[in-house]
Amino acid sequence: MSRYNFAGKGVASSVAIGYDRPLSTFFVQVMQPHPRIEGEEATYIWKGSAPGELPTAADAIAVAADYADLPKDLGAKLETDRLKTLGTFEGPAQLAAKPFIQASPPPIHTEAEAREAGYTRAVIADSTHHTLELLIEPGADLDSIFLAFDRDGNEMLHVHGWNFTIEPE
Repeated sequence: MSRYNFAGKGVASSVAIGYDRPLSTFFVQVMQPHPRIEGEEATYIWKGSAPGELPTAADAIAVAADYADLPKDLGAKLETDRLKTLGTFEGPAQLAAKPFIQASPPPIHTEAEAREAGYTRAVIADSTHHTLELLIEPGADLDSIFLAFDRDGNEMLHVHGWNFTIEPE
């Protein structure tokens, strides 16, 4: 895997871009200051977390270009990184993990992406040990296992609804 980090501009505090061989994709992570935690960053954009999501260096650069000043030779560096992995094969751990990657929740890492994907109902899920601020699909069956976007963790979760008291936000 390769990774290059750049100072952000505009809404971004930092940008990472690189190539992930096991997922066969380039990736971009755009970070911004966390809205509620002083000194921390939150994910603003995360593309390339699903297999083959950004197949070319140009695709990744197009995502990152608005958020950082990128060197002119970055495309060539990224493509060289990809080419260096062509003779690499999956190890036992990677082969064992592949089915779980395919069955994982959708690659949604920001509240904007979650809302765009239909997770628009804001709720608070409370149990003895956890309180979660979630976005769920409007028709989610709250007594079953359902997908939800965790607004604090910026990640998708499988929620076992019967373990929580769920109230509108």
